[in-house]
Amino acid sequence: MPRQGLTRETVIRTAIEMIDSKGVASFSMVALAKALHVKTASLYNHIESLEALYSAVALSAIAQMVQAEEAAAAGKSGDAALWSLASAYRGFAREHYHLYRFILAALGQDNPELEQAAAAVIQPILRILSGYGLCREQQVHWQRILRSVMHGFVAHETAGGFSHFPIGSDESYRLAIQWITAAVAAAGKDGEHERG
Repeated sequence: MPRQGLTRETVIRTAIEMIDSKGVASFSMVALAKALHVKTASLYNHIESLEALYSAVALSAIAQMVQAEEAAAAGKSGDAALWSLASAYRGFAREHYHLYRFILAALGQDNPELEQAAAAVIQPILRILSGYGLCREQQVHWQRILRSVMHGFVAHETAGGFSHFPIGSDESYRLAIQWITAAVAAAGKDGEHERG
């Protein structure tokens, strides 16, 4: 019988907090039960399995990331929107690095629900890119390029890859995104000329 006061939402929220704080490598159902002051078996009254819990954590993390992107781009367009979204992406990945990595790991699974949720991460980017006059195929290419640059930068940065020089990485990131926005704008103009 489920413990009084313990809910599925509480189990998932606590798991998210634990993974966000220390990463998935140090997470287990035993550790979760200890944090909730229950027996491990009691957790299964609220969550079907560890896999189901991980899916719920990934869905929540994806929703948080999409919310950050949407909030950053709200009321903006063009270069300002692209820069705000890129800043939010990097900010989320740095502040919630373990959840960010968890999202990436979850995307490789054969899980239609996660696949559909993950598509929402791309939608704000596609909306911004559509404002540059890019056709759908160009939007797909450029969102891949942008996401690769953002992820690559975050991956190097969090791994200490930019610590060799006493120069902050903020300007490097700004230059990287500036290069993307300039290239996207140029591609949009080229497309307009071809269609014209």
